[in-house]
Amino acid sequence: MTEATPKAKTTKAKPRAKKATTAKATAKTTAAKAAPKIDPKSTFEAASGIIVTLARTNFEEGVETARAVIKSGSIKSAVELQNEYVRSTLKRNIDAARELNELTVSTVREAVSPYATKFTEAFEKLRAA
Repeated sequence: MTEATPKAKTTKAKPRAKKATTAKATAKTTAAKAAPKIDPKSTFEAASGIIVTLARTNFEEGVETARAVIKSGSIKSAVELQNEYVRSTLKRNIDAARELNELTVSTVREAVSPYATKFTEAFEKLRAA
């Protein structure tokens, strides 16, 4: 019983220290992230949503196709089912990759635009001098 009491006190002390450290880290991070006006969390959530939906759909369609192939009566119909599955999966994956690419490009443009403006202004001042 005597050993349990010091462990409880030690455990309580560590989270307090972590909270103080976390607060300091958050303050530093907030100051560093103040320049770009992007919500990276929503961008990340959107990208994650696309990937999760794609994975779920691919899995579900793969299971349905496997069941249909097993139930098919001939090799020809099984091959046709698999071909259709491959075509639809490839199209869906390309569409998802296109969405992720557009999301990434728009996020990078939004993040870089304040710096690009400043660089352009500085370059124009040098050119004028």
